[in-house]
Formats: sequence, C-alpha cells, structure tokens
Amino acid sequence: MITLREERREPPVFARPSGSGGGGPGGGSVHAALFALFLGGILAYGATFAWYVLDRFDLVNLIRDISFDDSFYYFQIAWHMAEGEFSTFDGGLTRTNGYHPLWLFLIMPFYWVFDKTEALFAIKAFEIMLVAGGVTLVAGAARVARLPWILLFAALPALYRNTALFSGVESAAALFTLGLFLLTICLYARDSARQRWPLAAVAFALPWVRLEYVAISTAATGALCLLEYSWRDRAPLGERLRSMLSVGAGVPFLAAVTSLLVYFAYNGAVFGGIVPVSGATKQFLSQSIWEQEGGYGLTENAHEYLRMDAFDDKLLVALEVCVYVVLVWWFSRRSRSREDRLLLVFLIGVFGLAAAHLAKFVQSVLVMHPTLGNFPWYFIPKYLMEAIIVPARCYVAIWFIRRFIGRDPHRSGALHVSSLAIVMIGAVFLFTKADFAAPFRSVDWSRDTTRHDWEVLSLLGTMVMNRVLPEDSVVGSWDSGAVGYFSRFPVMNLDGLANSWDYLRAQKEGSAGAFRLRHGITALANVVDSAHQQRLPDTVLFEGALFLDEEDEKRKRFKLWFPDRLRESWDGVDRSAWFRERMEPHLEHQADGAGLLVGGRLAQAFVRDCKADELAVWTSGSGRKKAVLRFWIRTSLGFCTSAVVLPHDDLPPVRVATMTAGEYREYLVGERRPAIRSDFDVYLVENRLFYVKEPCGREHVAAPFFLHVNPSVPDDLPDHRRRHGFDNLDFRFGGQQRGGPGTRIGETCLKEVLLPEYDIAAIRTGQYVVTEDGFHHIWEGDIRFE
Repeated sequence: MITLREERREPPVFARPSGSGGGGPGGGSVHAALFALFLGGILAYGATFAWYVLDRFDLVNLIRDISFDDSFYYFQIAWHMAEGEFSTFDGGLTRTNGYHPLWLFLIMPFYWVFDKTEALFAIKAFEIMLVAGGVTLVAGAARVARLPWILLFAALPALYRNTALFSGVESAAALFTLGLFLLTICLYARDSARQRWPLAAVAFALPWVRLEYVAISTAATGALCLLEYSWRDRAPLGERLRSMLSVGAGVPFLAAVTSLLVYFAYNGAVFGGIVPVSGATKQFLSQSIWEQEGGYGLTENAHEYLRMDAFDDKLLVALEVCVYVVLVWWFSRRSRSREDRLLLVFLIGVFGLAAAHLAKFVQSVLVMHPTLGNFPWYFIPKYLMEAIIVPARCYVAIWFIRRFIGRDPHRSGALHVSSLAIVMIGAVFLFTKADFAAPFRSVDWSRDTTRHDWEVLSLLGTMVMNRVLPEDSVVGSWDSGAVGYFSRFPVMNLDGLANSWDYLRAQKEGSAGAFRLRHGITALANVVDSAHQQRLPDTVLFEGALFLDEEDEKRKRFKLWFPDRLRESWDGVDRSAWFRERMEPHLEHQADGAGLLVGGRLAQAFVRDCKADELAVWTSGSGRKKAVLRFWIRTSLGFCTSAVVLPHDDLPPVRVATMTAGEYREYLVGERRPAIRSDFDVYLVENRLFYVKEPCGREHVAAPFFLHVNPSVPDDLPDHRRRHGFDNLDFRFGGQQRGGPGTRIGETCLKEVLLPEYDIAAIRTGQYVVTEDGFHHIWEGDIRFE
C-alpha cells in the first residue's frame, strides 16, 4: 500500500495557503470557500449552457447541428429496450451489440418518461450536465492532488466548445467517467486502504463506457502496482506481492482485467461475438476500402493519421505525460513524502489517458481506414488531457522546485515566490486563450446557418416515407440512424453497425442480400450519393428531400425504393396527386408551390413548372434572402423539388421563385467589380466571397481551392493555426465548408464562402493540384485591406 501506517502522522502537504492556489482539506476556510465557489461556477456555467441550447433549438436544429446519425442507433435501441424489447435496432428482426453499454443504459430511462421527440431534448440537457459534472470531478481531483486548480477555471470550460461532447453518442458519459477516475485515483493516493474499492469500481466500469478504455484502467492501475512494488523494496518478495495484490493497487488492477473478461464473455454468450459488432464491421469495411485502393500500407496509413488534428502534436503531449511519470518516480523512488505520492499518482491517472490515446493511434493505424477512424468522439481522453496539461506542467515544475530548494525555512520565501510565478505564467497563458462565450456563439452560429446535413434529409425523407409506404412494410437502410428513429416501420440497418454478428458473417461471405430477403425487407430508404448508388436497385419510384452537389454523380438525396414486383401497381397513377394526397397534412401551400413543414419550419419546396437550369429562391415578405439558394431537380413524381430549412423560428410569408444562372449572379453581385480576376472571378460581398466562372465545366471545379486569411490581430487565429500565421480555410467546390456546396448550372459555376468574423488584413485564394513534386497553383489572387 502507498499509505503506510507510520506515514499517516506526516503533516499534509500544502497545509497552509500557498502561491499554487492549492490547499488541502486543512488549508483553511478561505480556500475551501473559494473552491466551493469555483465548483458552483462550473455547474452554473453548464446549466446556463444547457438552457441556452434548449431555448434556441427546435427539432431540426437539434438533429442538424449537434447530433450525429450514429447517435440515433443509441436512441432507437434504448427506446426498444424501454419498451421491453432486448437490444434491437429494428424491432426484433435482429439482435445487436453495436454500441457501448453504459451510455445506452443511462439514456434508457428517459424513454420511460418522455416520448421519442421530447426524449431527444431531455438527453441533450443530460449530456451537457454530464459534461459539467465531469469538469467538476476533474476540479475535485485537482483539489485532492494539490494541483493549482485555479488554472482550471480557464482551461476546463474550453471543453464546452467541443461539439463531440454533445453529439448524442457516449462522449459526455466518457468525460464524466474519466473525471471520476481521476478523482478516485487521487483519493487513493491519500488513503489506499479505504479508496481501493471505489477505484476498483471505476476501473471495472471504464471498458463499458468504451471498450478501448480498458487501456486507461489497466495502464494506470498496473503502474500503481509497479509503484507499490518498487516502494516496498525492503520487504521480502512474497510479502510485497501478497500485499500488492490483496489490499493495494492489485484490487483495482484485477477489477479492470475482470471487467474486460466479463465484457467478452457477456457479448460472446448473448450476441455471438466478443466485441461490439460496430467496431468489427468498421474493420471489415476498412479492409474492403483498402482492397479497392490497392492494398493496405502501414506507412501510408500512419501518415494519414499523423496528419489529423487528433494525432499530430497530441501524441507528443501523451509522450510528455509518460516522461513526467518516469522522471517523478525516479527522483522520488527513495522518498516517502505525501507530496511525492500525490503528484506521482495524479500523473499516473493522466498517464492512463495518454496510454489510451497512444493505444487508439496504434489500433487505428493497424486496423482502421482513416475515413472510418477519425470521428471526434473517439478522442475524449485527448480532449481532457489537453485541458489539464498546462496545470499539470505547472504542478510538476513547482514540485521540482520544492525538491531542489528543500524544506529549509530560510528558503520558504523563494519557494512561494517561484510557485506563484509559475502559476501566474500558466494563468496568463490560459486566460489569454480562454473564451467563455465561444460555446454560446457556436450555438447561435449553428442555429442561424443554412447547412443541410444527413440527419435532416433523413428526417424529411422519413416523414414522406411514413405517409407513402403500406402498413406492413419493412425498410432496409444503410445509414439508418435517423431513418430508423423517425420511421413508423421496422428499419433494418444494412451497413452492419447496428445489426447482428450473423449479418456481419453474411457480409463477409457475400450473402448479405439473401440475409435481407429472409427478413422480409419490402423497401429500401437512404440518403444516397454515388457510392451508395452502386449497391441499390435501379427502380426509383420516389425521390424525397434533396441535398445537392455540383455534379450529377455526386448528388445526395433521400430516396425510397420499392422491389420491382411493386412497380406495376404504379402504372397509370398520377404520382404527383398520389403524393400530395398523402402529404397534405404536412404541406403549406404558398404562392408558387407547396412547402413541407418540419417542426414549425418550411423545410422543402415543391413546384410543378420548373426548368433544370433554374434556381429555387426563398424570400420572406420583405424580400430579404433567408436561405442558401438551390437549383431545382425534377423528380420521378413529375414536379420539381428543392430542400431548404429556413433559419428562423416562426414561419414567415414565403414566396417560391425561380431564376436563371445569369439572374442569380446578378442578384448576388449586382454591379460590383471582381476583387480578383483570374480563372474564377472572386467577388467580395459583405463578409462573403463569391467565386464565379463563365463558361465552366466539371474540369474547372475538380481541383480543390485554397483560401488563406491573415487576421489584423494574430491572436484572433485559432490555437492550432497561430504557429502558421494565417487561417487555412481550404475547400472543394462541392463541399459543405462555410457556405454550402457550389452550384453548376448550365455553363455557370457559383460558390459562396463565409469569411471569419475577426478583422481581416489580407486574403489569398486560388486553386491547386498535388503532384509528386508537391503543391502547384493553377491560379491565385490576393485581396488586401488597409
């Protein structure tokens, strides 16, 4: 055990106020009151943020801006389990374990109280408060470990800017559990005899949050075991091992190992596979992608991951923590002071986070294609490690100063001055970067933007599907999270993430089609692009909400397919009238067509008479543009449609109009002269850039665009861009970055890009190609401001 009987008589470290801002339980009422105020501020901040989000978001905002399609796998399975059906996404057709259990069990009770729509808002509020609770636990760990916790005031609220924590998946629960782990391991350093069982309980729970978190529990508790073994070097070997395994860190370590074995045994016995089928499916899909790309390459895969923000310099931070652990252990291996134990055990807790991040990198490089391994909710240990690394550095620096200065009372003044100086440097660094209003601004930006994401298309298309399909339908869908959640029919997941192990085996054997037929699928529904189109039948009887790109083969749209045997029933039917009859309760008739209402918003336009080269223009009664303009697409139902969600709460008087490409250009830029004349003419209109080219073909928009923005104040740059001196806003013509996809109508190409909010000194933009010799500019131009 770390806490020996004779050591309990030692006075606590930092027993009186010091420049570090620490202070233990005996550190005085002032410090206790300040810390209580600090915790109250954290919880109040989280509650305010939760209210701000829920007050401004309706259903469309919620699923469009801060939910991912994968989160609806959790929601739908939790709803089925609340209804008494065991671990199924599709209502009992298959049994799945494609999720991490703890988060699922936490959200299931919400479906006992709320309906499916209300539960989404309740779960979102629960997520935000879990993050606030996790931040509070981390602050508590800092207090116990004598960390200069005042620095966390500026560091931890930055977590609220990370939308991955509020994405509907297990991220918020992960942050809360990791904060609890740091707190229990710091409490263990104070009294291992009493705290080994709480630490063991948290170590047991970690793999159920995310399976790879077993690296955290085993690495940290294993390091504690080695630490106890090394600190008992005077005892006989047998006594050292027995003590370590019976009453010391061996208990949490055995709990972590036992948890993994129980997890494997439960999944193997109940589902037929020892790990979540979602992870195994992604490995299978990764192998398929590598085969299409010519085979797996270790070097190439590692290079792609190292380019990602999740791993580039964050691996160095993880290695830095490992070095701290070794250095502190080396210098304190003969020491028995309470201060040494607190620092070392706290660093071992952070070492667990670092070990998980390093393990995630290795696992991703070895078995996961970069397109499937770069989701933000995979990296919660990294986000937490980033938030506490500066206070940890200050803690380590103060500890080393104490060791070298010693406890000589004549040097106590130098110690306090040095400690205060270190904390002040850290505070200046953190508070200059802190932006407590940023999470609130991100909410407003998400609410007011006119993006149209996968989940909104799924919602709109599923509303249509619910009206047109027969009562006994069974639907299959590849990206089926939101489709399955909002559908009134059973929806089988076809990519395998929320399906059974039997379906994964059928995919590997090439018999997935037979598997689907055995389960009676009568229709297919999906938001599709060219990749999905290759694996779907040709019979398209309905096209719903559209998400348009500049090239026909890259258009994404919600489509619903019937089997060929149902096609005859459509002969001689007026499809437009058939559609309108079933959708009438959801339609709002406007001047030139009809609009589909979703959550009090006009979400989609339908009009009979239109041309393929015309644009859909939505304006309010005052004539002010309210949404990104989209061009019409003629559907197989005989009328034109275009998807758009208006960024305001109340439905205004709306007129649906059409424009040609030339009229659209004139509408946007009027008599303005281009700020840049080159292959593309670039217009500056308020805080937006418009890229225009006439005539224009697909070959002109195939190459990516670079957009480098130099701010007037360098500190306005995001943290990861300051070392470069400019903001990199590179984009593709059809991409969703900062303004939505470009449009190519006839011989005209148009692309709108929203500029950052800070003051800009210069803009440099153009197009580039990548060759074996590096980057080459096709064209470029500059805009400079006085």
